[in-house]
Order: sequence, then structure tokens, then C-alpha cells
Amino acid sequence: MRLRSLLQMPGLGLTLVSGRHHLDREIRWVVPTDLRDPRRYLSGGELVLTGMMWRRAERDSDAFVRNLIAAGVTALGAGDHPEFHSVPGDLVDACALHDLPLLAVDAEVAFAEITERVVQRLSTARSGDLASLLDRHRQLIAADGIGQILELIRVELGMECLVLSPAGRALRGGLRLSETERDAVVARAHEADRLPQRVTLDRHRCHSVFGVGPTLHTGRFLVVDDDHTRWPPERRLVAEQLSALLMLELDDPAQRPAPHVELVTALKEGRVEEHLMRSAGLPADGPVTVIVARGEPEALRETVVAETVAGAAGGDDPLAAPVAAWATHGEETVAVLTGPGAAAAERTALVAWARRCAGVLSSAGRPALGAVSVGLADPVRSLEGLPGALEQARHTAALAQPAPGRVDVAEPDHLVSHRMLLAAVEPGVRHTFRTRVLQPLLDYDERHRSDLLVTLRRFLECDGSWRQCALSLHLHVNTVRYRMRRVEELTGRDLRNPLDRMDLALAVSLD
Repeated sequence: MRLRSLLQMPGLGLTLVSGRHHLDREIRWVVPTDLRDPRRYLSGGELVLTGMMWRRAERDSDAFVRNLIAAGVTALGAGDHPEFHSVPGDLVDACALHDLPLLAVDAEVAFAEITERVVQRLSTARSGDLASLLDRHRQLIAADGIGQILELIRVELGMECLVLSPAGRALRGGLRLSETERDAVVARAHEADRLPQRVTLDRHRCHSVFGVGPTLHTGRFLVVDDDHTRWPPERRLVAEQLSALLMLELDDPAQRPAPHVELVTALKEGRVEEHLMRSAGLPADGPVTVIVARGEPEALRETVVAETVAGAAGGDDPLAAPVAAWATHGEETVAVLTGPGAAAAERTALVAWARRCAGVLSSAGRPALGAVSVGLADPVRSLEGLPGALEQARHTAALAQPAPGRVDVAEPDHLVSHRMLLAAVEPGVRHTFRTRVLQPLLDYDERHRSDLLVTLRRFLECDGSWRQCALSLHLHVNTVRYRMRRVEELTGRDLRNPLDRMDLALAVSLD
């Protein structure tokens, strides 16, 4: 029951002293106590009734209230002390300071009567909740298909929901979130050690994200437009059971059909035949793009490939099924993509989508788990060109430069850029070059909490345009000029000199 309902019960002689903004708090049980520290007998959500026998001095009130706050109680009822005709001011002040709702109990009302009335009310409510829960169980068992499960969530939990892919694609559901909001939700979910998690998108909206899958890397996410931390245990149980049902309905992306595995195996052996393409559900003619991912963890490597091929077909359109086959074979995850996204004219969009997935899924990684490199090949138009496309994708993946615990994507254009030259240089030499060029900049940023390196990177990306750099960083042009002068002073390079600018660009690319 809520604190508001308690105050409305007739004959209990309760008066709210403080905490009017907490009237919707739930009361789970009632505990009368006069112990100075009753925490060992509390588990959270209780209405504590006290006769204040623990109070020997004014400072005792603050210590008592601190103990109740630590135990997570809902409210405090004070009264029934022979020496006090009203609640002492020091107890009122302590409850106000620690934001604990305080009720004054009429001296004519016994704690036993309050306890009996509240427990009777709670027991009746829980009997009704149990019957409702059993009815929900019957509905859950009878539910068939994702649509029915999502409708149960809407009806039984009274809220809209949305199922997201590991990279933030909207799969099913009526909850409307922008792309930026979806990215924020899945990033928070990937960073969490366990689910569900509370996600605050702005000060007016709070959502909860539940896991729908065996791991945070490969599973989907169920987002509901409410704060689960305020739910009673029964409601949370229903949400978790619905999430488990969704997991059964949605296929596990780590489990690929046998024809997909057979096709990828044949491709790695250099033999691709028409019947293998058709058995994997792919047309034998038309443009084909090969994608290769290497590194650990394997779940993250497979998921970024699955998200790339899915997004290439329809982006956020859940009904656009990708025409692709992919599987893990040895230390590589290989995808063969045809149809939407595979043609040369669509490669820019494919690369952009792959980078977006990599950016979102990088938050799922941890430095101790290594890194994942993804490479894309140029499209080919015949089966004979597939082995060559695989080799190109492998070479491209080798040019990717993921930081520990993250994902990086390289494209065929990098095979004719400085990335190819840098890939042939020993890692120790690359690290030494970057340190010599950028260390003064890094030290300055750390000491002054400035953004010289960020500004330099954007300045180089804008091809040395002061105005474009300032606009992209939302800065004044003079601020960009000042920062670039400081970069020149610290690094000893002249940004007007093409060779010096090349040194800085190469060092920044090694970041």
C-alpha cells in the first residue's frame, strides 16, 4: 500500500509532519521498535513505529534517522512516549534533513492497532496480487509470438515498450525513441554489469532496460517507459518473465543455420558453388560484398557483423530482412552480403552503418577482452571473385586500429592510404612516433583539462578550415585559432607546413 493510503485510513490518528512529496512511496510491512539501531531487523520498505525510548539526548535523533535511511525504510511514525506530548523538534529536523517522511501518532492510538490494521490491508492486497499473478502466468503460457508478448507488456504492465538490437536498431514495439536516445540506452546497457538498469534520457523521462538474450553482447534489450526500481516485486517478476519469453521468440544471432556455415567454410577453402549460395538463401548472381571480423570477445565480433548485415538491408526497418549469410570459422567471422547494401553505389552507406554499429558496440567491450577489427571488401559480381574479396577483406581488417576493448572498421579505400603503410610498421615504432609528436599535447590537456587534441583532430578532418572546425565544435573561430597556436608551440610543428601537418595527422591517426 502507498503512504497516501495509510493517511486516508480512518481511526489511526496519524498526522503527516514532513515528506508530503513522498506520499506515493510503498509500504511493504510495519515494524514497531525502540532500538537505537534496528537495521538488522529491517529489509527496506517498512513503516517504522517508535515510542522514542532510544532518545537520551537531542543528537540521538539524527543517529536514529540515519540508521533508518540506511535500511531503506519508507516512513517513520513517532509517538506513544509518556514524556512527549508532540514529536520533538530535533527528530522533525533530522527527518527533514535526511528526507524521511515523518508521521505523528496520536497518544490515544496504540501501535498494536496501527500494526494490525496495516498488516490486514497488506495481506488482502497480496492475496489479490497472487490471483492476478496466477492469471498472468496463464496468459504468458498461452502467448504465441512477439506481438502477443509485447501486447501483454502493454496491458499487464501498463506501459509502452520497445525491443532493441544490440546496436540499437528498433525491432518491435510502440515506444518511440530517437536514434540518439536508442544509442544512449544500449550504451548504458552494455556498460552495466547486470540488467535491468535505469536509464534517464532527460530530467522528465526515466526508462528501464531489461536483457533479452544469453549475454549482453549477443542479446537484445527490452526498454519500458518506467522506472523499475519503484516497482513492487510481483510487477518486476512479470517483466522479467516476459523478457525471458521474448528471448525464446527471438532467434539467437550466435546460432547460424548449417548452410551458412557450409558456405563460409567453402569460401575459406576457395570453392564457392551456386548450390551453396542458394542453400544459404542467397542469389548466385548480382553484387556480393564480403565482411571479415577478427579479435575477441567472439560474441562481440559476431554481433557487430550481424548488426552490420542487418542494418545494410533496412537500417531501422525491422521487416527488411538482410540477404546475407555469416558464420564463425576458426578465428574469423565472415559474412557474405548480397542485395541491399552490397553494390558499389551503396558501399558508403554500408561503411557508415558498420561504423555506427562499431561505435555503439564498443561500449560493450572491456580492455581486458582485447579488441575487434572489421574489414570490408569491394563488391564483386561473380562467384569466381569471392575468394579474392575474402582476401581483400582480410587485408582491410588488418588495417583497422581498435583500442583495447573496442571495435574499429576499415574499408577498401584504406588499402591505398597511409593506413596501409602504418600497418607495416612495428607497433613499438608507431607508439614511439605518436608519443614523440603528441606527448606535450597530451600532458597539457591532462594538466589543464583542455581539448587541444580533440580540436587538432577536428581541424585536420576539416582540412585546415578554421570556420568549419569552429562550427563543428560549436566554438568561436578565435578560440580555434588560439588552440592551434598552442598546438604549434607545444609540438614545435607549423600547421602551415605540409610536412609538419602530415606528421601531426599521422600521429593523431595512431590514437
